[in-house]
Amino acid sequence: MSIEPIGFIVLLLGVLSMLNGARFAITALCLSTLFGAAAALQLPALGGSSIQPSHLLVLFLVMTALLRPVQTQAMLASIAYPGPGFWFACYILFSVVSSFFLPRIFAGATLVYSSARDATGMMSTVAAPLAPGSSNLSQSVYLLGDLACFAVVAGFARLGYARFIARQLIVASIVCFAFAIIDLATFQIGQPHLLDIIRNANYTMHTAETIHGFKRIVGPFPEASSYGAVALAYFAFTLMLWLERVQGRLAGLATLLIGPTIVLCTSTTAYVAGAFIVCMFLLFCLKRLIGGPATTPHMTFLAITLFFIPCAVIALSLIPDAWDSIAGLLTTTVSDKLQSQSGEERTAWNTLALIAFVDTATFGAGLGTVRASSFIAALLSNVGLTGTLLFVAFVYSLVRASGRYTFGDRETHAIGNAAVMASIAQIGSAAISGSGTDLGLLFSTSAGLAAGCLAGPYVPNRRPLEASASFMRAPMGSAR
Repeated sequence: MSIEPIGFIVLLLGVLSMLNGARFAITALCLSTLFGAAAALQLPALGGSSIQPSHLLVLFLVMTALLRPVQTQAMLASIAYPGPGFWFACYILFSVVSSFFLPRIFAGATLVYSSARDATGMMSTVAAPLAPGSSNLSQSVYLLGDLACFAVVAGFARLGYARFIARQLIVASIVCFAFAIIDLATFQIGQPHLLDIIRNANYTMHTAETIHGFKRIVGPFPEASSYGAVALAYFAFTLMLWLERVQGRLAGLATLLIGPTIVLCTSTTAYVAGAFIVCMFLLFCLKRLIGGPATTPHMTFLAITLFFIPCAVIALSLIPDAWDSIAGLLTTTVSDKLQSQSGEERTAWNTLALIAFVDTATFGAGLGTVRASSFIAALLSNVGLTGTLLFVAFVYSLVRASGRYTFGDRETHAIGNAAVMASIAQIGSAAISGSGTDLGLLFSTSAGLAAGCLAGPYVPNRRPLEASASFMRAPMGSAR
């Protein structure tokens, strides 16, 4: 194991998190999820695997909660039945168990695409007979980290940190925008190596690609689709907060900044998932307009999406050069995507993944065994029908909790709804181009925030000695 320079910074932040408590730990975690192309640790013994800063910080996040009994209780309560955390825990624990047994039970039963590293340590996708591999262990560790992150964030939210977590996510979205600008600037001046310090993971980096003259924005991530998925999650979160007038100025600024970068990143995933999310917001605003109470932000969003954007498209169509550039970009990224070499490869991955699902009698090949190009295909082929149903139960319970919320104030409810929308945006992006079943720590953070806000405040149990002392102090004859 080797520690990268950025790893020492992460270790320092982890120690400071344990000393300073929840607020510092939350801030460090939210910002660390932006460094998707960075490696804090390199593990040559596991084929050159890279440990991202956010995954390393999760260990310190958990220790921060464990050092404080009330936070530990809230963390454990967040995964209790019948809340969303219970189903998320069941899904992850089932997935981890499947990673050990299923690849051995169905070894050689089908042909699968799986991730492998070449002699240089770079990741590649190869087709081979189903067999256990190092990715079974690594994916299990990642999913357990997701569960720990979810539980801690949900526990913090129930203890009154929801507003603070929301603010840190808004700040993270602005920082994400700043990285996008830096990415464009370093490319234009011919100095992209200036970001190499945060692009040191053993991933294939697509940081200098262009389409029809447009630089594909990658920011601190290895490719445009990764940036687009994260930016869309932040956009959904901040837009909902702005619509509900929660931290409205900061949320509105973040929405205004991060939104255009989703269009400019030229990611097919971001375009398709973004269209779905915008339609959801349209329905939400129309529901408020019809059933009330609609606010000025709701009316503004409807005016922009239903009037100003169509007018802008019509105006651009009158400028031949601009229209040809935009039409060419959309044709390349959307219409011609399936016919491209990348599209054909990803179609082959999904086809073989679904064949593996059938060949394993719907049990799946085990977590980390099959690589796909859609989160849905990855779920079915890796954890089978049972794991897929457990994940569906988790999403259903999260959305249902949002619709039946009866605790706390309006602001907490709005933050919970914003986190649900951010989680749905990430699931939508992964359903289009996700290669595995790990949705990442940003998803765990947003889903944990949603679960914590919608579960209501947590009332810690008094310690036995405190309860006994209270009993002894009570006057004779008083109610106990």
